[in-house]
Amino acid sequence: MPYEPLKLSTPTPVLSWANHRLGLEETQMAKNMASLPFVFKHIALMPDVHLGKGALVGSVIATKDAVIPAAVGVDIGCFTGDTLIPLIDGKSYPLRELADSGKPIYVYSCTKTGKIVATEAIARLTRQNAPLVKVILDNGVEIKCTPDHPFMLRDGEYQEASQLRKGTSLMPFYSKVDRDGYTLIQQNYSGRWQKAHWIIARSGLLGKVPKFENQRTVIHHKNFNQADNSPDNLEFMGNRDHSAYHGSLVDRSTHWQSPEFEKQRKDALAAKSKTSEGYQYYAERGTRNILQYMQNNPEHFQQSVSGNGERGKQYLVHYNQSPKGRAKSKEIANRFYTCEIYGEQVKSPIGLDNHRKYQHTYNHKVVDIIFLNESQDVYCLSVPEYHNFALSAGVFVHNCGMAALKMPFTADQLEVKLKQIRLEIEAAIPVGFEENKDAEKAVTNWQGWREFKELHRGVKDLETKAIRQLGSLGGGNHFIELCLDTDDQVWLMLHSGSRHIGNKLAECHISTAKNLAKLAQISLPDPDLSYFVAGTPEFAAYWHDLQWAQEYAKFNRDVMMNRFKKIVEKHLAGGKPTKPLLSVNCHHNYAEKEVHFGEEVYVTRKGAVRARTEDYGIIPGSMGAKSFIVKGKGSYESYCSCSHGAGRLMSRSKAKKQFSIDDLVAQTQGVECRKDSGVLDEIPGAYKPIDQVMENQADLVEVVATLKQVLCVKG
Repeated sequence: MPYEPLKLSTPTPVLSWANHRLGLEETQMAKNMASLPFVFKHIALMPDVHLGKGALVGSVIATKDAVIPAAVGVDIGCFTGDTLIPLIDGKSYPLRELADSGKPIYVYSCTKTGKIVATEAIARLTRQNAPLVKVILDNGVEIKCTPDHPFMLRDGEYQEASQLRKGTSLMPFYSKVDRDGYTLIQQNYSGRWQKAHWIIARSGLLGKVPKFENQRTVIHHKNFNQADNSPDNLEFMGNRDHSAYHGSLVDRSTHWQSPEFEKQRKDALAAKSKTSEGYQYYAERGTRNILQYMQNNPEHFQQSVSGNGERGKQYLVHYNQSPKGRAKSKEIANRFYTCEIYGEQVKSPIGLDNHRKYQHTYNHKVVDIIFLNESQDVYCLSVPEYHNFALSAGVFVHNCGMAALKMPFTADQLEVKLKQIRLEIEAAIPVGFEENKDAEKAVTNWQGWREFKELHRGVKDLETKAIRQLGSLGGGNHFIELCLDTDDQVWLMLHSGSRHIGNKLAECHISTAKNLAKLAQISLPDPDLSYFVAGTPEFAAYWHDLQWAQEYAKFNRDVMMNRFKKIVEKHLAGGKPTKPLLSVNCHHNYAEKEVHFGEEVYVTRKGAVRARTEDYGIIPGSMGAKSFIVKGKGSYESYCSCSHGAGRLMSRSKAKKQFSIDDLVAQTQGVECRKDSGVLDEIPGAYKPIDQVMENQADLVEVVATLKQVLCVKG
């Protein structure tokens, strides 16, 4: 049996994946959790379980209509397999097909400022038999996804599908094909249409844009398909060289002058004229030709049209007064025109113009959100750099987040550079209680500051501190590591949270929960197990602040990872930006609504990682041991969870008493890191053996990559 049912006299069973007996305090804490009236089914203890505040670290608790505020975290959901994703090759593909291929793809992403870029991504199956909602947009498109999947709002923020409301404005994705066959993308920050191949180029997918002497730089499509903007299909050329190249092809090939080609050309022109873009193009060209004819041949033109008015006047008057003419005039006045962006029907050309201007200028709106009585396997994309992607439905959504990067560097490139890299990381990223002296532009522009005034009143005076701490590591078990896998490939790994502001928010809500329990005279085995009941104002306030703190924590890691990545690129790539080969990001704490054993429950993962089928996760060891990139197996008994690390074997105070600096030096041999009393409590000997922890959860996860630290930064 992979787990052991503990022999506890509690209403709710406790299942343990740990291979050791719980101590007296741990056993009592497990009993306390299992005695709560709203706990569902059973409690699951992960292999790294140890003492925590109120609840055991490494425990997974499912509850009905209540949540304990000690838990922090949200999660990201996914889409049904038939959801279409537009790629830069000009085609849209179902998510399931992209996931089955297993190959990297190129998608469109959007920055918070509304700039659309192109970037690499990978699709994967993320959850099986997941509950669904349907989001209906004002263009008539329906999107099926899990209730927790965040959609990108028009202001750059994110909101879960279940929290969207009618009229909510989403970040739009508009594309069309121009009269020459090139794909155009409308930039949300300016409203201007931009050719997609230049978006690809300016996103860095083609390398540095070259200059050609006395020529304008253009981009050539090698397969002559202007809609295919795959990086390997695009080539920089000078404009005159480009024209000469096409001319040489015509000269060398009789195909371009053959009857077959001429017929194909005419058929293509006829088909183009039937499209709205083609009709407009030919109408404009015809107008230009007529005007040119009038200017160049004025006498012939005057002769040709002389008497037109007199000849036609009588006919027009007769026709307009006839029943047929009156019917035609009425039909024209009541004719409906189709909005080319949304497909809506609007009366009269003037009405169509006003509709475009006032109703649909650079915006998609939610029409309805419907909770469905069905479940499906769902999929998502991993987008390492921008963390969102466009749907063919015309909106941007968040990707499945991750927090480790596999880089295109190898171990030999690190020789004699580790110490300098560590010193630069410590100089660029504040650790411990330190904070940034100056806030960078990306930090001050973070959209989350707009909601700061809506947070718990107990943190109103912490905004300046929260700004300065955004992009800082903290202390304890937080770390920045540079690792090597078994193929000597370089990985960047980082673990941090929501800093002081997150901790203070938790304290405020825990205090509120304790006061409510006291007022209601609720008897609890531990005051730290005080809870909020779903549907109450206190629950709603806590959930709102929880979401905010999690977004703060995520952006904090993004800021640090960006600095970390730039430092490594400076030493290993001459400062040139690089694309990660794989990105993984997982939170070590969760409180979310899920379906388990056929029922909807709140799942609290305190010091545990979600491990549904195909979920990627990180299980770090101590600062001198191995770490693991894993993929979940979806064990229903563990509520699809696994451990968040090795887990402490002893307290920090005990570690400082038991070990010396010499022990720290010996146990971190081969790792570039601090070796002083300030990090003695993080010595590997204070943690459980990671290999044993991994062996105990072999039924929960499979190992994707085994990493060994070569550099570690701690507070």
